[in-house]
Amino acid sequence: MTKIIADAACNHLGNRKIMQEMIERVAKIGVDYIKFQSFHADKLNPDWPDYEKSKEYYKSVELSQDDHAFIIRTCRDNKINPLFTVFDVESAQTIRNLGVNIVKIASPDADNKELVDYCNCTFNEVIVSSGMTTSQRIRELRDMNCWVLYCISRYPATKESIDFDKMALFDGFSDHTPDIECAKKAIDMGMEYVERHYTLGKYLPGKDHLFSSTPDEFNELVDYRNYVEKCKLYKTRWSG
Repeated sequence: MTKIIADAACNHLGNRKIMQEMIERVAKIGVDYIKFQSFHADKLNPDWPDYEKSKEYYKSVELSQDDHAFIIRTCRDNKINPLFTVFDVESAQTIRNLGVNIVKIASPDADNKELVDYCNCTFNEVIVSSGMTTSQRIRELRDMNCWVLYCISRYPATKESIDFDKMALFDGFSDHTPDIECAKKAIDMGMEYVERHYTLGKYLPGKDHLFSSTPDEFNELVDYRNYVEKCKLYKTRWSG
């Protein structure tokens, strides 16, 4: 069954009340993972889109160790899996020490050998987005047993830019398109993971909210995933 990831990214605005509400609302819906970003703003890859313009913003939403612990505790209280995108080894160490055994690596760091190797040796599962790396590196990541997600690293990406034939060669889909239609298609294809950015409201400040999905959209996506699974079950019963 496709696992759905609600990517809170930095849409929590550094506010614990927003973090908590984000967690509680998608947990009730039945989303499998809620993902936050774990980084030190001064150590971010300068190849990250709009890095220089956004550096002060990243500092304002950087999670402290106490924030990490709060997120993990709140996720466990609400029976949803916590997930973090890590951007440096120190951040990866922080979440592993807090008992998280799965991690995400963003496209700009897919070629960061130190980070990928550390995570691959330390975590049970490593998910990597592929939008800013090469075919050769993708093969290397697959050989390391990482889950590699098809990704177009544009924010937002257009529906027309999505190559579903190419996506079929990957383990999942990190979706940056404006609505959930491409994510539904990825579920139809049996992707292991489907990830979308998540917001409590598209009106909130920040560049990601307009192409992020609201709780209502995630509810629709979860319902669709569950419907597809029921259809598969019925087909299996009838074919038997």
